Amino acid sequence: MEPYTYTFPIWVEFGTDSSEQVGDIAATKGWEKALVVTDPGIVEAGLIDGITGSLSAAGIDYAIYDGVEPNPTVAMVEAAVDALEAEGCDVIVAVGGGSSMDVGKTASTMATNPGSVADYEVVTADDVEAGRIENHSVPLVTVPTTAGTGSEVDFWSVITDTDREFKMALGQPPLYPGGPYLGATVSLVDPALTASLPPRQTAATGFDAFSHALENYVSAVSPPMVKPMARAVTERVAAYLPRAYHEGDMEAREHMMFAAHLAGMGENLAGFGAIHSLAEVTGGMYPEIPHGEAIAIFTPAVMEYNRDAVPGLYRDVAAWLGEDVSGMSDEAASRRAVEAVEALIDEVDLPGGLGEVGVDEADLPAIAEKSMDTSEIHDNPRGADADDLLEIARESY
Repeated sequence: MEPYTYTFPIWVEFGTDSSEQVGDIAATKGWEKALVVTDPGIVEAGLIDGITGSLSAAGIDYAIYDGVEPNPTVAMVEAAVDALEAEGCDVIVAVGGGSSMDVGKTASTMATNPGSVADYEVVTADDVEAGRIENHSVPLVTVPTTAGTGSEVDFWSVITDTDREFKMALGQPPLYPGGPYLGATVSLVDPALTASLPPRQTAATGFDAFSHALENYVSAVSPPMVKPMARAVTERVAAYLPRAYHEGDMEAREHMMFAAHLAGMGENLAGFGAIHSLAEVTGGMYPEIPHGEAIAIFTPAVMEYNRDAVPGLYRDVAAWLGEDVSGMSDEAASRRAVEAVEALIDEVDLPGGLGEVGVDEADLPAIAEKSMDTSEIHDNPRGADADDLLEIARESY
C-alpha cells in the first residue's frame, strides 16, 4: 500500500519505516526526552531499535519502561507514570500491541490529571460527556506492532482493576475543538513492525480488528458513516487475514494493518456490544487468555443471538465476507454470516470454545453478571440481561 499522512486531531503517518521518523518529529515538536513504553518481548525482538536509533540520531534522550504485560493493570499504568516523572521525560512513545498503547495512553493522561485510574472509568455515554479529563495529556506517540486493536488512533483504553478482576473502559474524545482527550498526539503506523508476529498472534489480533468493524456496524448507536469503514475492514480481513496467517507476506500484513487502523477510527464513531462485553470480562478474570482469542470464541454465539434484531445488517456482513446472498431472505443471509465467521475462525485456527482456553464452567454465571457492568453492553443491537449472556456463554463453552 502507498504511504499516507493525515490529521484528525492525531497526526498519522502510515507506511513502511514510518516508525523511524519519531526522532525528527520529536525534534520538530521540541520534545527533549522520551519514555518508551513497551513489553519485554518487543525489546527482545529488537522492534524498538529503529525507534530508539531515530531518537538518538535526532539528539533526543530516552528511557525505557518495559513492564507491560497482556491485559494491562492499574499497577502498570502507575509504574509508567512513576518512570515518566523519575526520568524527567516530556513525551511517551508507546510501542507494541494494544496493551502497550493502552498503558501509554492512560499514563499520559494520569500524569497530568488528578485522582486514580478508576476515577476515569466510563460505563455510560454520560460518563464520557462528563469530561472528566480536564487537562491535556503528556504528548504521546503510538507505534503499533500488531494489526488488531486500532488503539493507536482511538480515544479509549482498557485497564484491568485486579481487585475486581475487571477490565475498566477509559475514554474521552475531544469534547470541543482543541479539547483534552485520551489518545495519541502522533501515530506512526509501520506495517513492517508486524513482519515477525507469530501466526497465532496474527490470527487473534486480526480477528479482533474484524470484531471492531462488526460490532461498530451493528451497534445500537452506529451512524451511517460507519458502513463504508466497516465494509472496507471486513473485506480486507476476509481477503488477507488467512494469507497473513498462513504465509505472512508483507502485502497481506500491510492490508491487515490498514484494516486494523481503519477499525480503530470506527471505534471513535460507534459502540461495541456483547462480544466485547463478554470477552473483556473473561480477560479480566483470566488474564492469560489473549483478547483476540476471547473475542473469537464469543463472536458466533453473540451473532446468533443478535440475528433477529439486525438480519439486514448481517446480510451485508455476509456479502462483505464473500458469501453470495443474492435471492436469500435477510434471515437466511444473516445465518450465512454466522457460518462465514465460523469458517474464518476455523481457517486461522482460533479456539472455538471457552473450555479450550482453560475457563472453568463454574465461572460462566460470574462472567455473565460482570458483563452487565461494562460500557459495551449498552450498545448491543438487541437488549440482553444476565440470563441472556449466561446462555451465550454456555453456547460459547
